[in-house]
Amino acid sequence: MRIRYAALLLAILTTHAEAGPLLEPGIYQLSPEAPQAETAAPPAAGEIQQDLLATAIPDAAMVRYAFVSRDPGQALNKLVFVTDAAYRYDINGANRLCPAYAFPDWNERSEAQPFCRTNIGSADSEAALAWTERGFTLRWADQKTLIRTEQVPASRKPTPDEIGACAVGGVCAPDAYGRSVHHYQVTHYRDGFALQAPRPYIDVFAATVDTPVYRSAGDGMASGTLAAGRYAGVLSRGAEWIAIEEVAADGAATPGWIRRDDLAAGDMRIPQQSTTDHLRFVLVVAPADDDQAVLQAIDILDATTGKRRQILRDIDAEPLSAGPDVVQLVDANFDGLPDLSVPGYAGGAGPNATRNLYLFDPVAQAFVFEPTLSSLPQLDIDPATRTLTSASRGGCCSHATETYRYVDGQLQQVASWEESLSPDGEHLQTTEGTLRNGTMKYRTRTRKLPADWR
Repeated sequence: MRIRYAALLLAILTTHAEAGPLLEPGIYQLSPEAPQAETAAPPAAGEIQQDLLATAIPDAAMVRYAFVSRDPGQALNKLVFVTDAAYRYDINGANRLCPAYAFPDWNERSEAQPFCRTNIGSADSEAALAWTERGFTLRWADQKTLIRTEQVPASRKPTPDEIGACAVGGVCAPDAYGRSVHHYQVTHYRDGFALQAPRPYIDVFAATVDTPVYRSAGDGMASGTLAAGRYAGVLSRGAEWIAIEEVAADGAATPGWIRRDDLAAGDMRIPQQSTTDHLRFVLVVAPADDDQAVLQAIDILDATTGKRRQILRDIDAEPLSAGPDVVQLVDANFDGLPDLSVPGYAGGAGPNATRNLYLFDPVAQAFVFEPTLSSLPQLDIDPATRTLTSASRGGCCSHATETYRYVDGQLQQVASWEESLSPDGEHLQTTEGTLRNGTMKYRTRTRKLPADWR
């Protein structure tokens, strides 16, 4: 460990992350100097403190560079330290630096998302970050060690009053009775990084197994491998390929591509009962706990040749019971063409379950995700009235519905209804909305509940 010696009142950073903007994505370089900081608190009475500034990066990690992604949708940074290949993370040892972190407010580390949290707990083994848009500082909890205790003898005899105060109350004048001075060494662990090269990383790919890397999308032969446990910055993510950059120990970035089919070695493929004259659908899932499965993709195949026509990935859904009836065909926009409906989220108490809707685009000959319909709970599609109705429930005493219709190809709300119990439990409030001249108009009625309803 490299130690930096400083003056008695050493400048040290505050322990919390800044609440400002996220880090700019890109490649960051370790600064050779100690980070600028605020003045340390003075030692307590009876203490003398020697302050030392040490590097926060373990020597074994051999880190000179890091890279950062920024997810614009989730307001999340992911930070990867480019460690030596032989480095092994040990939260209880000297190598307590996790290779990758996510922040702010991240606490979801898993095998699939191997990103450690920061600035949450108070354990000495947990890193803390402070950042601006173009730089960050890594720190650990200060380490305070007792070096020695010095006994300072009395310089005079105590007075009668001092003798009584010391005997009865334990308040003994130091210059009359002597005193102890504790000498401490306080080590402050700090390292700073500054942005060297902005890069448009939207995410970080974490290789859980050795992963083939290709020079370009569509290549039939891999040009290299991203080893298990290593990371790469994600430039873009499509249904078939992920564009990445690998950052080397010297900060150099090498572009490459990952074929997403190479990541599905352990997935199960379940043919679906729903079909069209020209298409077949295959559910792709990864096993999870409690006989559940994680939805990975919907593979859409040509009914005649069996070749892939399209694949839908990155589907937001809770673990589900995998079977042949997960994918359903509907006509959500009433254009006479089949659309896809697959499970989404349960929505907690309600039920307020959602489904992911993909509308068929006849021009592109592809299914396109429809975010508005996919966010509506308990969606009911009524071909007879050509309306879509969403129902929701907020606990025991609040219910609502919203009705939509496609007008000139655009989804438009045409009616709403909401009923809830007043806070005093004495009245029922009902609000109805209708579309008039292109604008939703609302009317609220309040009625007193019968005594036997309360």
